[in-house]
Amino acid sequence: MNYYLVAAALRAFSVNGPSKALYRWLGNRKVDRKLSMERAGWVLDRIREAPVGEPPAFLELGTGWMHAYSMLPALIWDAEVACFDVWDNRAFGALKMKIPVLKQAVADLDLTAGQKALAGRKLAKMEQAADFDQVYAALNMRYDIDENGRLPYEDNRFDVIFSVDVLEHVVSSGFDQNAADWFRVLKPGGRMVAQVGLDDHLAHYDPSRSKKHYLRHSDAMFGKLLENDVQYINRMPASEMIARLEAAGFRTLEAERWTIDDPENLPVHPDYAQQLPQDIATWRLLLTMEKP
Repeated sequence: MNYYLVAAALRAFSVNGPSKALYRWLGNRKVDRKLSMERAGWVLDRIREAPVGEPPAFLELGTGWMHAYSMLPALIWDAEVACFDVWDNRAFGALKMKIPVLKQAVADLDLTAGQKALAGRKLAKMEQAADFDQVYAALNMRYDIDENGRLPYEDNRFDVIFSVDVLEHVVSSGFDQNAADWFRVLKPGGRMVAQVGLDDHLAHYDPSRSKKHYLRHSDAMFGKLLENDVQYINRMPASEMIARLEAAGFRTLEAERWTIDDPENLPVHPDYAQQLPQDIATWRLLLTMEKP
């Protein structure tokens, strides 16, 4: 699809409350959804590296259509798992279709016999579940929504907070307040791990465009003609995101950057010329942060 036609369509869906509701309703009808086991495995690896309590407590930010990256931790640990989002994107039919994928993942993972047995019992209950509430009861999960991103949890609650392709969607003007809230609910010594897509999400629909295509447009033009509410991205460079999380109190343990192949040939508008070359080139950021 053409980059600019997609931008126009998404802006049309962003006009008002009913049009946004229609966009979400249409999205929630989709049953055949992708589940990245590579990214799910990355989350599991980061959890394994983290110091956790007994029982552990995990929080997924921006949990999406099936709590995709919460499912494996909920299956293989006897943990409390909270799933948080700013609106309800859940699709129960899509979840049911992915149970065989989760079964295969459990079979392939390097787990203890106890973890495999626990996951097997929980998967059997998932197969019998008639709705999300029955899944939550089987997996000791809870689901919470707040449209402003405010977390309904007490201080120092979670051992690990994780997210995949979420932080780039947090509105820039509210990012610091949200970051302070993430820091608040994490236990001292706990980890926050995040994969952040810093690429131009409109380019997902048009592979002919660079992953950092938005850099060719002025900030004003992008805001007026290309930005939308239903798939908003904050276009925050990696260094700024790290700095704002550190300002909230987090300590960076690891920041892995994925960069485009030919940044020297990338058209960059003067509005972005002050960015560090590594930020201009970075299209994905894998973060591991700690609450001291």
